[in-house]
This record gives sequence, C-alpha cells and structure tokens, in this order.
Amino acid sequence: MSGCPFAGNNYLFNFNKLSLEDEKDDKSQEGINKASKGGLVYGDYLQLNKILNAQELQSEKKGNKIHDEHLFIVTHQYELWFKQILWEMDSVRVIFQNGHVRDERNMLKVITRMNRISMILKLLVEQFSVLETMTALDFFDFRYYLSPASGFQSLQFRLLENKIGVPQSLRVPYNRRHYRDNFKGQDYELLLKSEQEPTLLQLVE
Repeated sequence: MSGCPFAGNNYLFNFNKLSLEDEKDDKSQEGINKASKGGLVYGDYLQLNKILNAQELQSEKKGNKIHDEHLFIVTHQYELWFKQILWEMDSVRVIFQNGHVRDERNMLKVITRMNRISMILKLLVEQFSVLETMTALDFFDFRYYLSPASGFQSLQFRLLENKIGVPQSLRVPYNRRHYRDNFKGQDYELLLKSEQEPTLLQLVE
C-alpha cells in the first residue's frame, strides 16, 4: 500500500493534464495576461529590490560571515510593523482630535484599527519564537560586530511609547542619559514633537 496521499484515484485532479499543450478545458487560463503588457508589477510595487537587499551582515563585511546574523537582521526588521502601528495609531488620534469619534462610522474605524494594532503586537511577540531558535552562544558569535548598536536606539519604538502615553517618570535612562539625548537632528525633533502632542491615552480619557 502506497503512503502517497495522491496515489490511486482518490482525487479528482488529474496530474497527467499538467501540460501547457492541453489547456482547452482549463478555465483558469482564460483572460488576458495584463502583466505582459507592461506597467506596475509585483516586485516594483513592493520595492523588493530595496527590502531584500537590506540585510547587510556586519560579520561578512569584516571577513567572518556568521550564518545566524541574517536571521537576527530579518527578525529585527519588524520595524516595518512598528511603522504600520504608528500609521494606524496616528489615524486614530486624528479622529479623536477632530472630535469625530461620536460618529458611529468613525468609532468603527477606531475599533478596527486598534484591533489591528493588537493583532500586530501579538504577531511580533510570536515572531520572537523564531529568534529563540538561535542560542545565546550563536548570538555572541556576531554581537561584537554590532557594537554599539542597541534596540534602545529604535526611534519608532520611542515614538510609539510617546504616542501611547508612557509618562516620562517611567522612562528608563540609556547610558545614564535621557532617552531623547541618544538621538540627533530630525530624529530628536520628532521625539520632542511626539512628547508635546496629545497622547492616545489622554484623547481616550
């Protein structure tokens, strides 16, 4: 008895018809292939050339490529999810600031977008289970090459904290300095601005 689930005639799909020469009865092949006529394509729309080339291994640049550094980089590019959270949160804050929250349609938007943020945060927590497949010793193999980079330097995470409403009194100093003093230029100004704006917590209250 074969262990293959596709053995015999248990499935209606006929694998013998997987041929480009016999497409007359295949309705899925009908229509026009718009991609063949030019215009926007998948890779260009998502700018995959930039995204997929944004994993630059510092260990490799130093002549000692460490395999697990690639996983470390990809995992920490959850910064894209931080960007989406800020996008959703800013839109919710605008609804509150404009006084449109009493409109049921806008309240539905608020609920939907806050639920979306919650789902993204759950996804981020689960994502770390992948990173945990790398041991501490694996990490130390390339940690030296990343110095002095640190997750404390995540601009978007600090913006997220400010816009949610984390009070200054609960801030943890970084290198014995105020967290904002570890940023410069436009990043510093963005953080300062976010501290002066009404937080989500204040708007909800």
